[in-house]
Parts: sequence; structure tokens; C-alpha cells
Amino acid sequence: MKIQKIEIYGYGKWLNQTFDQLQDLQVFYGKNEAGKSTLSSFINSIFFGFPTAHKKDQNLYIPKNGQVYGGRLFLTGTPYGDVIVERVKDRNKGQAVVTLPDGSQKTAANISQLLLGMDRETYQTLYTFKIDSLLALSKTKKEDLNRYLLSIGTSGSERLLQLADDFRQEATKLFKPTGTVPSLNKKIRDADKLQRKLQQAKVKNAEYETLLLQLTDSQKQQADIAARQQLLDRQNSDITESLTLADSYQEWSRLKKQITAVDYSKVPEDARRQWERLQEKISALILSQSSLQERLFQLGKQLAEYSHVEWYREHQAAFAALSHEVSATQTNLNQLAYLANEVSLAKAELAKQKLAMGLDLAASVPSPLEEEERKLLQQLSEKAKNNAESLLRLDQTIGFHEEKLEALQREEAKLKEEKVADAIYASWQKEIQQPPQPAPVVAQRSNGLGMGLLALAVIVLILSFAAPGIKLVAWVVAGTAAVSALLLLTKKPKTDNPVAAEKRNESGFSMEKYVRQAAVRERMGTLHSEMEELQEKFLAFLNSREDQEELGKTIHAEQQAFLQKKGYPARMTVAGLLQADPAEALADKGRTVEKQETEMAALQLAIDQWNEQTDAIREHFHLGHLTAREMADRFTEIHQAVILEENMAANVSEQIKESQAELQAVQADLTETNRARQLLLTQANAKTEADFYQLLVAKEQQASNLKRKELLDEQIVKREALLAQYADVKASKDLYEQNKAELQQLKSKLTQLQRGEVELKHQLEQLEEGGTYSALLQEFALAETELREMAVEWASLLIAGDWIEAALNLGKEDRMPTMLQDTSDYFKRLTGEAYTRILFQKNGMKVQRKDGTVFLPNELSQGTVEQLYIALRLAFVKNTADIVNMPILIDDGFVNFDSERKNIMFDLLEELSGTVQIIFFTFDDSCAERFSQKQVYMLK
Repeated sequence: MKIQKIEIYGYGKWLNQTFDQLQDLQVFYGKNEAGKSTLSSFINSIFFGFPTAHKKDQNLYIPKNGQVYGGRLFLTGTPYGDVIVERVKDRNKGQAVVTLPDGSQKTAANISQLLLGMDRETYQTLYTFKIDSLLALSKTKKEDLNRYLLSIGTSGSERLLQLADDFRQEATKLFKPTGTVPSLNKKIRDADKLQRKLQQAKVKNAEYETLLLQLTDSQKQQADIAARQQLLDRQNSDITESLTLADSYQEWSRLKKQITAVDYSKVPEDARRQWERLQEKISALILSQSSLQERLFQLGKQLAEYSHVEWYREHQAAFAALSHEVSATQTNLNQLAYLANEVSLAKAELAKQKLAMGLDLAASVPSPLEEEERKLLQQLSEKAKNNAESLLRLDQTIGFHEEKLEALQREEAKLKEEKVADAIYASWQKEIQQPPQPAPVVAQRSNGLGMGLLALAVIVLILSFAAPGIKLVAWVVAGTAAVSALLLLTKKPKTDNPVAAEKRNESGFSMEKYVRQAAVRERMGTLHSEMEELQEKFLAFLNSREDQEELGKTIHAEQQAFLQKKGYPARMTVAGLLQADPAEALADKGRTVEKQETEMAALQLAIDQWNEQTDAIREHFHLGHLTAREMADRFTEIHQAVILEENMAANVSEQIKESQAELQAVQADLTETNRARQLLLTQANAKTEADFYQLLVAKEQQASNLKRKELLDEQIVKREALLAQYADVKASKDLYEQNKAELQQLKSKLTQLQRGEVELKHQLEQLEEGGTYSALLQEFALAETELREMAVEWASLLIAGDWIEAALNLGKEDRMPTMLQDTSDYFKRLTGEAYTRILFQKNGMKVQRKDGTVFLPNELSQGTVEQLYIALRLAFVKNTADIVNMPILIDDGFVNFDSERKNIMFDLLEELSGTVQIIFFTFDDSCAERFSQKQVYMLK
């Protein structure tokens, strides 16, 4: 799950603030009071609810100016998809409103379904990095971490874990290691009493007693061997530790001697700092002395360069007079330039207008229109307009008649297709004029005979049922009569004359066709008359149009003749000439140009007169090449420059006096500083500067040795006797090998004794049968059975709990080894491989240095402890990201890291950001350079 966008309505200092397009690794950079902690608290508040006033020192971040208290987060990668979580203090009782992708909303005090059961305490412990909370995992045990991984790694596993705990509690009711009340504890005490009675009965047997002594002696020898083994193991452990610290012990001894060898008490503690301060001061004074001497030299050169002062004093009056007129001259120059530009533009515009009208630039401008000419043009324009309208109307009429004529022609063509040949039509007319022929009676006779035969067949069939003897003959006669009747009835009669019928079939005659052909011939006659009349009208309209076209050409020729006479080009139109007379505009433009050229001549005369008065100044300053405008523009500058030069000459003289005084003071201070440096050499009993530096180096080496010795003291102190005992490395190694050989021998001897003990116990068991001892043995066996049954019940409960948790571990594919391996890898990288391994035990964590030494967390430095717990938490987050993928909030959690460790930490964060989003709040300037601009929000 990742935060894509943050919108704050009001929370602490933040009002109506939006942070969008958050990256997988997002940095919020700002100095103190920039709002970093406020923004981190806002994210926690949206997830788990606003802070409460139960803690007096807790900051509630309530806006001061009445803004809405709350805001919302845009989340991606949740079980519901992309959602919006909004929380406002005075809405829904402060509960969160979750807007799902389909637009529906849910209200809840916390959003545990989205956060997969994560509560505020767990989130702040595992996913929030602060200086004051880094030690929250200082007592973390492997079982605790494994249990938390188990609880979030299996759906519904919390209920099963509770069931496992219930089984263990039931087992505790049966037995406690130090209890007296549980029933199994009582049964064990009763069994012990019976066993003691049984032992008393065994003493009566002399052989049994001898064997018992042998057994005791064997057990004593085994105990002695075990004690010797323990002694040898401890001795070898001491030897191993001594060999590991041998180099450190030798270095510690050497440093101890060097520290006490020479006395540097006469050398002041801050001798180097005093010497360097005096050296810096001497260097600075020498630099100041050189600078002042150079300054005096440059001031002397500068004073010699002021060569215009005397000349200016002689011509000061002329300068003043010209200064009063320079402003007017500049105005004249500006006006002259303006007029020149206007004249140039006017001439260009005049030429442009001529070209636009198609006139030759060298030709004279046409004269403006007179009243008579304007009236003539208007008449020509009206005639042309009327002619165009007449042509338009004629075109529309011609088009209408042309379409009508085409329609009649299409109708005539269709009728021609329907019309039959004249010969056929004539035959049809004759057919209509002939009288009808009578029909023959043969057909009637055939039909009567057929009906008689059919009636005979029916009668014979009925009689066959009355006389069964002739049934077969009767059926044959009835069938023959019926078939003959059907043949006569279905035969077509001949109703017409064969010759007449043949002729009618050849001509295709029918009354309907005849009537249709009569109508076609009548319409074709009418259609021909209409077409002739329409063609006459069409030709008349075409002739009228030709007349109008000729009239239009005549009018156009008159217009062109008028334009040519006035001097206008052929492309000029009468309508354009009537709308705007261009000749009048061109004449006005020409008069304006003449007036401006006259003004320019007057201005040029005044400018030339002023320019002649500046000849003396030009000659002195070698400015004869300047134009009048350039001289006017630079006159004020020249005037001010000579005035400034006169003032600067006086100022330079004053600076020379001041610099000489400063130089004397610097030289005196330099003498005093050299004296103080010589005093420091004398105090340290050093004749030369080289001797003094040797003393400083030796004293600093002593300080370095002290620091190194203090570091080694952590390993050596309280182990001096042990290290001194095994100072001889070769002898220690030889002793170690001897001990190993003896341990091997003891192990072999112990094996023999253990085998003998088994044999003795077997013999004793044989002697323990029979008599009173047998009764006690039977009673003890009964007690032992009851004890075994109770133990089985207790073990069943205990094992059931273990089995449940083991089954859950198997179901979740135990993540603990991977997490511990990642923790060790991260810690190794963060410490520059100074520590190589992390050990999780029942009583907490331990770390192993690369030299094999094991430390508890409280034995490490503050920076190393922080690196240890950061490695643990990063590994936890990485190995649970597929189950609980929450953003990590880091509030300057690495301020105690040096630059190298910090860069390693940043590399780890970039690697982890591919799995889980990281939001980093910091005031560290290096972050702004370390990460891209897209990843950094600058807070103010």
C-alpha cells in the first residue's frame, strides 16, 4: 500500500496544503519548525485517529485560526484497490470515511481492513523511525518476532494461537516446575517417598550393597572426569580468548610504556592552537602590509593620471555656457531624427500606395475626380449593375426552360419504347371491328357422358355390398366406369375456330393492350406540339442574353476608356474609384512631406551652430571624429568626468595620507606578534620552530595513544592476569593441543564407565526382585503408572499447543530465518563489516564482531545500537511486505550516523523502496543533493 497524494484541510501549521505525486522514496526536506513532524503526525492521525488530550505533553496539532481539523490520503495498492481515506474531527465522531473505487463509502473508527489488522502501537513500533523510539525493540526476542510474524502471516491464526495458549494454561494447572499444589507435582512427591523406601529395602542385600558401592564409585569417577573436562574446556576457552586478544594485549602493553616514557607537561595544552593563531596573524599582517604598500603605489600612479584638471579650470565658463544649451540641442536632434523618420515613412507609404494602384513610381499622381466625372462614373456603374441583373434573370429563365425541355424529351423517349409497330396496331383495330363466333356443343355432350359413367360406378359399388358373391366383378366394373368418367371430365373442350385462334396468338392481342396503345399514340401527338412551342421560347431567350452580353461589353469598354484617360491602370475598378478617390489622399501626403522637410532644414542649422562652439573641447579631448549627436550625448558625461577628476585628485591625496598611517600601525603590530611567538618557543624550551613542531607531534601522539589505550581498555581491563598467563603464544597453543588430546582420552574413559554403570544397574535390578522389596516395587510401579498417565495428559496439552503453532509455522513458510539473515546483512553493511552476525536467544539479542567477540546491545556505542535496531526493523518490514505493506515514516532517524554510514543507509532505503513506500522527513542538507528533484519536497 502506498500514499499517492496528501490533502490537509487543517493540521497544526498546515492549512489547505496538498502534496501529490509522491514517489516510492519521498523526501520532505526542511529546517526546524518547517512542519516535518506535523506532517508525519497527520499521516498517523488519518490512519489511526487524532491525538487525544490524555497525555498533557502531547501535541494535538489543532489549527489556530478555525480551519477544518483533518484531511485525507489517496492510497493505492489496498485490498480494495485505489481508495481515499478522509478523517475530520467534527464529522462522523472523528471516524475515517473510506471512499472505494466504485464510489461507495464506509465509515470506521480505524481502517484495520485496509491496514490488515495493523494498530497504532505496532505501526509506530515497526514502521515509524524516530530518535526517541529506535530503542523500542531493545528487548526483542526471537520467539516474540516469530509470533508476530505468525499472527500476520496466516488468515485467522490469532484464534488458533489463542487455542494453543489455552492448552498450555491447562498444562500449567497439572504441573509447574516449582509448584506444590498441581496434582502432578503431588504425585511426583509420593513417588519420591516410595522410591526412598525401596532404596532402604535394597540395603539389606550384601551383594546389592557391593554393587551399589561399585555404582557409586563409577558415578564418582564419571563426575571427576566431567569436572576435569569442564576445567580443560574452560582452560581452552581462556586460551582461545587470549590468542584472540594477543595482538591487542601487546599493543596495549606497548602503549602503556610509551605514554609514561616522556613528560610533556611544560608544553601548554593549547600550544598548537596558540602557535597557529600567531602564524595566521603574522600572515595576515604581512598580507596587509603588502596590500597597503601596493595601494600607496597605485594611488601615486592614479594621482599622476589626473591631467585634465588644470585645463578644465581655464575653460570652466565655456563648459557652463554649452551645458545650458546641450538639452535644447538634444531635443533638436531628436526632433530632426523623428521628422526624418516620418518623411521616410511618408515617402514609403506614398510609393506603396502608387504600387497598390498599379501606378509607375516615376509617373505623376492622377488628378482628383471632378463632379462631372463622378456623375459619369456613377451612371456607368448603374448601367453595369442593371446589365448584370438582366443577365442573371435570363440565365435563370433559360435554365428553367432547358430543364422542362429535357423532361419532355425523356417522356417522349419512354413513350417510343412502349409504342408497338403500326402494322400490329392496325391488326388489333381490325380484330376489334369483327363480330363474335358461336361456340360448339361437343363439349357439353362429353361432360354429360362423363357424369353418367361416374353415377354408374357409384351404383355398382353399392350393390357389391348387397351381393357378396359378385363383389369382385362389381368392383372391377365400378373402377372401369370411374376411370372413364374422369378422362371425359378432364378433357379440354374445343370452343373456338382453329384458324382465328392462331392469328390472335401471333399478334399478342388483348383489349387492355389495345387501349394502352391508343392512349400512347394520342399523348405523343400532344407532346410533339408542346416541345415545338417550348423550343421557340428557348431560342428567343438565348437571343436576348446575347444582346445583354454585347451591352455589358460596351459598358466595360466605356469604363476602361475613362480610367485610361485619368491615368489609372487597367486593374482599377469604377466601384473602387467612386468609393475612395486615391488621388486626393496622395496629394495630401505629398504636401505633408514638403512641410516636414522645411522644418528639418531649420533644426539642422541650429544644431550645426552649437556643434561649432564645441571645437575647443573636441580638440583637447581628441574627439574630432564625433558627430553632433554623439557630442551632445557625451557632453554631460565629459563635463561630469572633468568635475569628478578634480574631486578625485583631492580624494586620492587624502587616501595616501590615511594609507601611510595604516602601514605604520601594521608594522608595529607585526613586530609585537613576532615577539609573542618567540616567547612561546622559549616557554616550550624549543630553540627553533622545527623543535617546537616535534614537541607538538610527540604530545599529540601521546594523546592519540591515550585514546587508543582507552579503546583497548574495554577488551583488556579485568583480563590482564589471564592475558599475562597466556602471553607466550607458542606455549599457549601447545597447551591447547595437549588439553584437546587429554579431553579425547577422558571422553573414551567416560564411555567405558558409562557402559559399566549400565551393567551394574542391570545387576541391581535382578537383585531387587522378591520379598518385602517386591511389594514396595509393585506399589512403586502402580504409582509410576499413575504418574505416567498424568504426565501423558500434561504432555498432550503441552504438545497440542506446540503442534498448533508448529502447524501455523509450516503454513506460513517460516520467515524467521530469512528475516534474521537480512538483519545480519543490513547490520554488517551499516557498520562497514565491523560486525558480522546477530544472535537471537531467549533472553534477547547479541551481536558478534568480526574478531569473534560477542556483545550485548547495551555494551555497544549509541550509533552502533541505532544501526542494529534500524537493521532489525528494515528486515522485518521487507519480509512482511507481501502481507502488511504499509509506508515507512522516518523522522530524521540517522542524525547520529557519519557521512559514510548515512550514504549506506540511503542505499538501503532506495533498495527497500522497490518493495515498500518510504517517506523520509529530514533537515539534512545532503539529502537534497543525494536524491532527485522529483523525490524531494522542500518545506518552508
